[in-house]
Amino acid sequence: MQTTSNATLFQTSYSEALGAYRARKAVHTSGLVSPNDASSTLTANQRYGYPIHLNPNFGTAVVENPDDLAVEGSGADGGRYRVLDMKVDEERWIWTSEAGGVVRQVDVESGVVRAVYRGAKAPVPGFDFITTEGGGKLLVTGSWDRAIRVYRVVDRNDDDDKVVYPTPVLTVPNAMDDFIKCVHVFLSDGKPYIATAGSDKSIIVWDASPLLNSSTPTTLRSLHQSKPHLRPINTLSSLTTLRGTTHLYSADSMGRILEHTLNPKSLRLEVLREIQGFSTAVYDLKLGFARVDESDSANWKEDEFVSEVKEDDEGERFRLVGEIWACSGDKSAAGYRLSPSLQPSSGKSSSKTIPLGTQPPLSTPYIHLPHTDFVKSILPLPLFPTTNLSSIITGGSDEHLHIYPTPSSPPILIEAHWHELTSLALYIRPPSPNSPILPPSSTPEVWIISASLDASIRRFNLATLPSFPPPQLVKPSPDDSEKPHQQQWNQYSIPPTAHSKLPTDDATQMTAEEEAELAELMDSDDN
Repeated sequence: MQTTSNATLFQTSYSEALGAYRARKAVHTSGLVSPNDASSTLTANQRYGYPIHLNPNFGTAVVENPDDLAVEGSGADGGRYRVLDMKVDEERWIWTSEAGGVVRQVDVESGVVRAVYRGAKAPVPGFDFITTEGGGKLLVTGSWDRAIRVYRVVDRNDDDDKVVYPTPVLTVPNAMDDFIKCVHVFLSDGKPYIATAGSDKSIIVWDASPLLNSSTPTTLRSLHQSKPHLRPINTLSSLTTLRGTTHLYSADSMGRILEHTLNPKSLRLEVLREIQGFSTAVYDLKLGFARVDESDSANWKEDEFVSEVKEDDEGERFRLVGEIWACSGDKSAAGYRLSPSLQPSSGKSSSKTIPLGTQPPLSTPYIHLPHTDFVKSILPLPLFPTTNLSSIITGGSDEHLHIYPTPSSPPILIEAHWHELTSLALYIRPPSPNSPILPPSSTPEVWIISASLDASIRRFNLATLPSFPPPQLVKPSPDDSEKPHQQQWNQYSIPPTAHSKLPTDDATQMTAEEEAELAELMDSDDN
């Protein structure tokens, strides 16, 4: 008689199939086993992004008992190590904020964890940084426990392998009335501010000046609470225009994107206009100035989002144009040009409600990218003119990287994660002749860093991705459960993967002391 796990008692056949699929794909993309495609010349590490597995027990599960990875069915994910947000700084650190209530500092080259910033009693979905007057760095986090925490970023070096666990130098409890979902630091009129937003549908602006020169900050002062949104706010970002004015952008779970400025006298947020076009939740915003050839913009007018004609070292003439890119649960991503003079004359508001703001809304994107599933993160390389690249990268619920070599070209799909992709970042890799894990390089390279609910970070050299084979494993569809002839998804129908022994120099393994400290932290969080 076959026994049934309690984890699958109330699951549909699709849920069980999805759990089995994710378990197999976890092994398949682990980087610890050989790829199924014998014709591929790529190593397992290279093909699946030189994975950094944040769960120290993941490798053991892959090698010894991969079927256990499916025990939670369709809910199988990275647990407390799920990455909710991720950034890469100029000092070659990857920063992840996680469901377990910590922010992790990881060496981008070696994959070694250098610091774990703990103290939150719930998931940490957002964080940002402040540079002090003395050149130090502060980490500002927001949590579902409604608190803001400020940490002093510790200095690390390659010779120090011990993981440190900094605690907050300042905690602001009950900073908002509900979950904090995003934190953003911005400058306005040369002064630093922190904006927080989340499930209570409001944006709070905090004066960050006391953090700049105080060794032991005691509090943050709330300046203004703005409530123009009708749904929870998912993300915040900002852009300083060519005239020096900072615009703050917020996006909510209804698909509404608002553009604000901070009034220099009242220090209140004022809505300027809406950016329309999404029918449901917007999850990510990226802003910046893209380079446009002057021949394509000869009749454009200069304003705070369009520069005068410039000339590079090769004599090429160009302009810089302000853009905003967003992605949504309506299975699309889009890019808008922010200058009012660049809007299509026939563009009409797509909203059924009266647009907010003192200026007409932006209702027509100049680039629209349809997808087949929710899009959770977007990385438009034109906003980084130093790369001289036009690629757009997206990721989301289908677990793949989508590489658009140009905005108008079809995407290249890269098999990356075994669960939803949550964050993308750019890493301009300097010459690295002695890298311990990544291949050595003698020239600068453009790398894409991705993070996921599967509790892993992946690192891809953008130049190599066009040569990658297409994804091997296809996610089962809910429609299959209604079509008997397609009910073929189970734990045996997924292509198996060859097992191998764990590498002895696995950079993600923790010492017994570190595991004990982490277990103690998580037990206290659960309480």
